[in-house]
Amino acid sequence: MPFQYDQLLLQVLIVLIPIILYLALSNDKGDETQENIIWGVVCAITLALSITFSIIIDGIRIDSRMVPWYLAFIYGGMNVGTFVSICFFIVRFLYGGIGMIPSFFAMMISLFFIYWAQKKFHTLTLKKKIYLSFIYVSISSAMLPIIAVLFGSEITIFKTIFNSFLFIVENGIMAWFAIYLIESHREKILLRKEIQRNEKMQVVGELAASVAHEIRNPMTSVKGFMQLLTEANNLTTDQKEYVQISLEELNRANDIISDYLSLGKNQAIKKLCVLDIGKEANKSIAGLSSYATLHNVEVSIGINGQAVILGNSSQVQQMFVNLIKNAIEAAEEKVDISIHCTQKEVEIFISNDGEGLTVEQIEKLGLPFYSTKEQGTGLGLMVTIQLIREMGGKWNVKSDKTMGTVFHITIPRNEGKLESSIKNRD
Repeated sequence: MPFQYDQLLLQVLIVLIPIILYLALSNDKGDETQENIIWGVVCAITLALSITFSIIIDGIRIDSRMVPWYLAFIYGGMNVGTFVSICFFIVRFLYGGIGMIPSFFAMMISLFFIYWAQKKFHTLTLKKKIYLSFIYVSISSAMLPIIAVLFGSEITIFKTIFNSFLFIVENGIMAWFAIYLIESHREKILLRKEIQRNEKMQVVGELAASVAHEIRNPMTSVKGFMQLLTEANNLTTDQKEYVQISLEELNRANDIISDYLSLGKNQAIKKLCVLDIGKEANKSIAGLSSYATLHNVEVSIGINGQAVILGNSSQVQQMFVNLIKNAIEAAEEKVDISIHCTQKEVEIFISNDGEGLTVEQIEKLGLPFYSTKEQGTGLGLMVTIQLIREMGGKWNVKSDKTMGTVFHITIPRNEGKLESSIKNRD
């Protein structure tokens, strides 16, 4: 029986067209649950169509079902992958045939490895993601004819080896192409969000530069007269309390203006020196000790190795103060700071045990005027993120409503410049 090349091309279209349409029509405004449901439906329909139009050789259905099945687990998670797997078992059972039992066994064996792949996948680079997907889908696709032979099906392996090999390679290439499309789409979404963040920060910076100084000057005068009022003898206790509250609010307004001015300035690091991140973190913790005590929060720190970078002390301390202060305000009982040093970078983890954040809240962190606190402005975190970027670092937040929030920062060590600076200092 000649190989049906038109069916092979049809399998390619069945798998790739729904994915391309999904990426073209999807947006990043929907919530994660809704996106996962839509993705699960797309993968389930793609898998069903792939089986429906499969090539039957010696009673064995050869198709591209493993590609949408794999993508369902990788990009939808275990719940979406389980849903698509159930759809597969139902559809395959309805079609029956001698290849049904081998296909069930092949899918069950693949399930043992998908959990590991799903957890590891998102920590890899794009190149490694593509290689992993190509290898995994190819091996999973090869299981069906192999298990069919082991089950004693009347199949001549020499007759079908070429046809099976073509489909195995095709599935691997489709997984390769699909992963590249999806990752490129995600990268563009992140880039667009980054551009939007930068545009908003630029607007806030320009506003700060033109307005903040003009506001601070009259505030300084008001604060001076209010302080004189506190020394007056003819004020009642309530009036003195009102004056004190007014001074506190003026101080808070002054802090907000300082944050605006920080955004308006060029924060480029001018004076670089060799810094021990652990020592800078301990200085910041010491400065916030009374603030932590006031909130009944215990702050602990663990340092693994000497975390040395080339940076600016005041900016690094400002970064730590803003993040630790936010963690203290969000914590129930404790804040943990963990610093790990590798040859190329320093990793900083600042975690709290308070109520976690939703996905929508995490996505809005760092935007102008967005804060999870009732009286917050979000400007402190904006300044912090700006400082992290200027050090060439990266940041991300992981949160759970029951486990709290972890703020993860990665700062490159710039090993060559660091060694050169140490030699010059010596």
